[in-house]
Amino acid sequence: MKTLWLRREDKAGEWRVALTPDGAKTLTQNGINVVVERSSHRVFSDQEYLAAGAELSDLAWWQAPDDAIILGLKELADSDTAIAHTQIYFSHTFKGQSGAQQVLQRYASGGGALFDLEFLQDDQGRRIAAFGYWAGFVGAALGMLGLAHYQHSDQAFPSAQRFASQQQLVETVTTALGGQSLRVMVMGALGRCGTGATDLLRQLGATVDISRWDIAEFNAVEKPIRAIIEHDVFINCVYLREPIRPMIDPGLLADNQRLKIISDVSCDPNNPNNPIAVYNATTSLDAPFRRANGSDHWPVYVQAIDHLPTLLPREASEEFAAALLPHLLEFLTSTKLPPVWRNAKNRFMEAKRFYGLSN
Repeated sequence: MKTLWLRREDKAGEWRVALTPDGAKTLTQNGINVVVERSSHRVFSDQEYLAAGAELSDLAWWQAPDDAIILGLKELADSDTAIAHTQIYFSHTFKGQSGAQQVLQRYASGGGALFDLEFLQDDQGRRIAAFGYWAGFVGAALGMLGLAHYQHSDQAFPSAQRFASQQQLVETVTTALGGQSLRVMVMGALGRCGTGATDLLRQLGATVDISRWDIAEFNAVEKPIRAIIEHDVFINCVYLREPIRPMIDPGLLADNQRLKIISDVSCDPNNPNNPIAVYNATTSLDAPFRRANGSDHWPVYVQAIDHLPTLLPREASEEFAAALLPHLLEFLTSTKLPPVWRNAKNRFMEAKRFYGLSN
């Protein structure tokens, strides 16, 4: 019998899960042994998993049997310890990010395998499960809350707190804005992330004028894009697949007299091709915004939290886990590696080869 081990999340403020209690029940009914590390920082309680047929454990994932498959969401805590297990999570190590070699070295040293959730894709390159919609939704909301705050204060934005529901989040943003007329640009508006951002903005009412840009508009203009600074808020939802010229740089902000907030939902500051070239580090739930480089005369603030959907953890988890579950079940019950998982393993092997690590 195969064992799926749902680990606690190391990342501060992370409440989401890749497997819900309903999903755990489905797996156990199909002969999978599901073990859940106890956690008080998870949107679903330990007791809900227990009632679904899972086993609760006080052990950490590295104490699990070597043949257990470890499931999580966000990256593991920094360590040099070798990894022998098969791991499934968002590792942020397959696109040349800083620190990627050190992470991949752990797998090369221990003989483990990494299936990155970002690269669980079908043969057409489409992701089978993603948080993009909710990242865009929450990123737009946080951008608007940042605007409402920095219109009246230069003090730090307060720490971000999770919301009980989508409705509560929308009501909070609507109240904060007070019905003022605003212009907002969404870049990458036709994708999952851009759709989520647009849906949030539309729920705020007709006072928000939305400029929806995608690949056609992006390709038609010179970079950096001057139209960005004709808006109050800019929301970047572009999934970075290849190098592109910066959409924003300090030179553009030197001419700015309107833009106040950049909500970088795509959040690639550690990528050498970061298209929002006015900051170089993610922000956090405790400190959601930072001052943009080059915004001395007109303050501009950047939001760059890399796990935004945790602020709406229930909705985000339920949608993502439901999309992942049939593929997870196939992975755990098949005698051969299914295509979606084979594609992800190939990306892992390519990433290791890139750094000259043994396979």
